[in-house]
Amino acid sequence: MGTTAFIARETMVSAVINGAISAAFFLGLFGLRDAVPVTGWGGYAVDFVPQSAPVALMACLVPALLARRAVRTGRIASPELPGVAALFRMALICAALSALLGGGVAMIWIGSGIAALAPLPAFVVKIVYGALIGALVTRRVLQRLLRPTPLAKD
Repeated sequence: MGTTAFIARETMVSAVINGAISAAFFLGLFGLRDAVPVTGWGGYAVDFVPQSAPVALMACLVPALLARRAVRTGRIASPELPGVAALFRMALICAALSALLGGGVAMIWIGSGIAALAPLPAFVVKIVYGALIGALVTRRVLQRLLRPTPLAKD
């Protein structure tokens, strides 16, 4: 499998998995029966922060570890990748940056003046957001890791 195909496959898998996980957490937190409050500690807006960080963490770490294994077994051609410790640090940085993004999204929702959302549109937005964060992080990380000039090794 070529590097481009590997990145495309892992990006799609990440989008689907992170969209599904976002859906499951939304259903667990808010359900689909009542209007979803936007503001407040347990509200829709604030939930973008804890949603963003773990989605980015896993969208970075899992594909990076899979890429490392694929390079080591010769399934894809690439320079040697950083060690596991460096990949964990990279994943933590991705999570922190995504939490900041989630905070920005939360501020936009809070500033919108919307008090509550119908459950179905809120559900769809959360799924799309989780899928997009997952896909964007995975694609960027894999493109960076699998480029011809490797990152610094651990």
